[in-house]
Amino acid sequence: MKSILSGSTALLIGIVVALSLPKNAIAQDPSKLVDSIKSVAQVKKDLKQTLEALDRCGVGSCFNSTSTYICELVGALDVKVNGRIIGEMSGGNSSLPITASDLKLMKKIFSQCKPTNYQFWNWGNVLHVSYLPNTQVDRQIRAALGVKTTRR
Repeated sequence: MKSILSGSTALLIGIVVALSLPKNAIAQDPSKLVDSIKSVAQVKKDLKQTLEALDRCGVGSCFNSTSTYICELVGALDVKVNGRIIGEMSGGNSSLPITASDLKLMKKIFSQCKPTNYQFWNWGNVLHVSYLPNTQVDRQIRAALGVKTTRR
């Protein structure tokens, strides 16, 4: 099957989408991501930008990296709020304040993070966690974050 886009056009689209992601979306060092989080408001802004970028992805590496980053953001915030989102081990020693409504939103987002082996060759393990929401919950999350677009 022949590609509709030329190699250079596809590369350019990938670069534009990557540049529109929050600055930490491309970082691979988990400690840097956790350390970069200073507030829940910052994470909500990053989540909004990342969901908007996801709408421009479609499928493939862009979709894989971007949808995984959503879960990584919530996981990193979980460390900063001492495991209050995921409810498991956090390993964190700081405690950012989080409102009850933001905690509920973050739990809802994390509930849509599912293990996947999609494009496992791009990761250090066979399984990783990716934002793979059901349509109704995705709409609720997007509305709560003020995302104007939807990929569905």
